[in-house]
Amino acid sequence: MASQADALHQSLAAVRAQLLASIAGVSEEHFKKRPPPPAGASGPNWCIAEVLAHLLQQERLRASRIALAMQQDGAKITPSPDEEHFDAARAGRGAPVPQLIHGLLASRREVKRLLDEAAALEGGLKRTTLHPQLGPQTIAWILEAKIIDHEAEHIAQIEAIKAALEAQQGPT
Repeated sequence: MASQADALHQSLAAVRAQLLASIAGVSEEHFKKRPPPPAGASGPNWCIAEVLAHLLQQERLRASRIALAMQQDGAKITPSPDEEHFDAARAGRGAPVPQLIHGLLASRREVKRLLDEAAALEGGLKRTTLHPQLGPQTIAWILEAKIIDHEAEHIAQIEAIKAALEAQQGPT
């Protein structure tokens, strides 16, 4: 039976492979084009590049929180403001796509390194940060919910963007 760290490594690799597959073959134009908002949508209407920039910002944020939990179990964190997340996403529209992809690859290497280090520590993946509203968040939970599951949600968003652009303009 695989250890929890091994299972997390496998999930991190699998979701990243799915993300890269979801953007394979997308034109530069379609990376930066926002589709029409879906009927009844209330959230931000992002292009694929903005989704990638958001994922990068969030993964870096979560990596810093994992590092904090490794330094001090139960470390208090300050929630980042939503506007910071939206600003990071908007910046993706102006960033070169290869730069976003390179950033995502580098960030994932850092997360995997932190996972290995955390697994080797006493208390390992059960070490926590303390969020003022949400309470304790273990390293394992951050990896599962805030990196892996979060990325999977945005892969579905990318697929929906691609479908909307294809319906509007033709194949990406």
